[in-house]
Amino acid sequence: MSKEESPKNPLSDWLHLQADFQARLADETLRYLRRLQGAAAPVTPGTVLVPEDGSELTARTKSGGSFEITLDVKNYQRVHAMAAPALDPMVSSSGITWYPEAEFSPEFSLVAPDESIKFVLRVNVPAILPSGTYIGALSLRGLRQQIFRISVDVSGSKAADRQSHLSENKRGTAEKRKARTAKSRQAKRS
Repeated sequence: MSKEESPKNPLSDWLHLQADFQARLADETLRYLRRLQGAAAPVTPGTVLVPEDGSELTARTKSGGSFEITLDVKNYQRVHAMAAPALDPMVSSSGITWYPEAEFSPEFSLVAPDESIKFVLRVNVPAILPSGTYIGALSLRGLRQQIFRISVDVSGSKAADRQSHLSENKRGTAEKRKARTAKSRQAKRS
């Protein structure tokens, strides 16, 4: 009887399945922890990160579209460093705040001294996002150059812009109503 014809060992199959499961569990756990790290903003309150001159990243897209930015980074430190990119909330001049869902490739990396690495950032823009310029920060924790200013010009769909305009009108109407109510209360007191 040759090896190919012999019955499989159930214990061997079980050990193989266990090893495969453990490897997938470790990979998913690291992904989860990486996303959790980005959500928890691993900087302490009061920390100020200042982008260096020439470190602005720009993109153009439409509402409902997407954009991609490639970032080449070099570790100038004398030790290995864990590079972990995170995209902070983006804000327009009108105060609209957008929390982009960013996908990084790779999600994080151990970078050797004097080694360079390329990160690719992919972002899908919600269809309801009104047009405007959104400013935020791309922070790269673990390396000396820690933050990049990011500016995204979004040409919105007419429906998104109309919805934003309606929301502003509703907010203005509600504020006028509150002001009238306050005046009538004050008049009643007098």
